[in-house]
Amino acid sequence: MTQNSPKIPMPRPNTDLDFQAQLTDPFTSSEYVNPSFSNKFKEFDYTRDKEGNIILKEGNPQIVVTKDLWGILQIFNRDWRLGNIDTKEEAVYIRHHIKLATDILNLLGDDFKQPALICLSYALTVNETSQAKGGFLRRMLNTFIHKTSNNNEDGTKKKSMFDGFKGKNKY
Repeated sequence: MTQNSPKIPMPRPNTDLDFQAQLTDPFTSSEYVNPSFSNKFKEFDYTRDKEGNIILKEGNPQIVVTKDLWGILQIFNRDWRLGNIDTKEEAVYIRHHIKLATDILNLLGDDFKQPALICLSYALTVNETSQAKGGFLRRMLNTFIHKTSNNNEDGTKKKSMFDGFKGKNKY
């Protein structure tokens, strides 16, 4: 793959279901990211024969990806973003195990794939079970939320014109 490979255009959604899938599908690790950017995180080498000579195909050297750090980002997919994790214990636990897994893959190499996968499985287990809390995922599908707050910047409630009204008119 060369630095000048053409970018694959993202398909336009044809149905509501296609649109919803695009909202939850990961973009970072998809094929729609420009290769000139994602190739910066890959290491390439020439394909060689047993003697170490470069193999040519139709007069051009064959290139192979030897290390794909960009591919590690494929772990961040829709499953992670659909979690209903609490911000205290579960979030800290999941972040720790994701960081540990990516550090293992980046720093220790291919010989440590199994420990990295175990770390990811611990994080995924907590995330997967969080989606069932209170029927969160079932209720949230097909729902767009616009959250508003009735608080001032300092956290106090905003007063309205009718706040002092008790419901009975004296006259």
